[in-house]
Amino acid sequence: MNYCSKISKSNTAGAKTASLICNVGWCDGINMKTIRSLNFATLPKMNGMPILIRLDDELETELKESNIFQEMYERSQAVLMFVCKANKEYEPWRNAAYLRAGLNEFYSLEDAAKRDCKINGQQGKPAMIRESNNPLVHLMYLLRHVNVHAQISNTRIHNTSVISNSGENPEEIEWKAVILDKPTLEQVHRCNEAKKYYDPVELEQATKWVDENQYIFGIGEVFRRGVSAYCREILQSVNCNLTAQQG
Repeated sequence: MNYCSKISKSNTAGAKTASLICNVGWCDGINMKTIRSLNFATLPKMNGMPILIRLDDELETELKESNIFQEMYERSQAVLMFVCKANKEYEPWRNAAYLRAGLNEFYSLEDAAKRDCKINGQQGKPAMIRESNNPLVHLMYLLRHVNVHAQISNTRIHNTSVISNSGENPEEIEWKAVILDKPTLEQVHRCNEAKKYYDPVELEQATKWVDENQYIFGIGEVFRRGVSAYCREILQSVNCNLTAQQG
């Protein structure tokens, strides 16, 4: 990734990639036939953080220059504007409000992509959030519902150390990361969909990944990776559908 500069984490264990799903029947009172499968191999590798606030790598340019996804691009930028605006200088309630606004814009990407395709005469079907197998995309979806229908996700500052590669030599610096005040698992459990459509073992594994990475980079950077992942899925789904139709 061609970052001008980045902050890299060190001595952090990678997320587990094993997917633990009971494939048939019922498991602990949950109908496993309705479970949304998560693929932990799709989680982003959180080994650095860019200085510039933008979608990942070539995705920013591809979406911006697209003749189809104008509204979706604008809404993706709104997500980044809100979630990355949370910082140590603001009161917790203000940071929570920025994150909440960003999650709502994230949720709107699905319908925005549909409208963009319809307006531009595209027959391709954009990927729905519920169809994603990326755990981070699902957690952002669930946290949005929690914040709208159940409870505000409060924030706090977490002091940590990171390695800055912005100069000639790597330098360890103190970093004040904005994180969710309560464990992510505790928050998503307030959403009925979390209990109905997700394997509890996978949900715990996914929220653990979020917590481990927000303690280093902050929840804004974690959410930035999530919106990039979903935007990429939408582009890929439409391209695949168009290719199938042309074939």
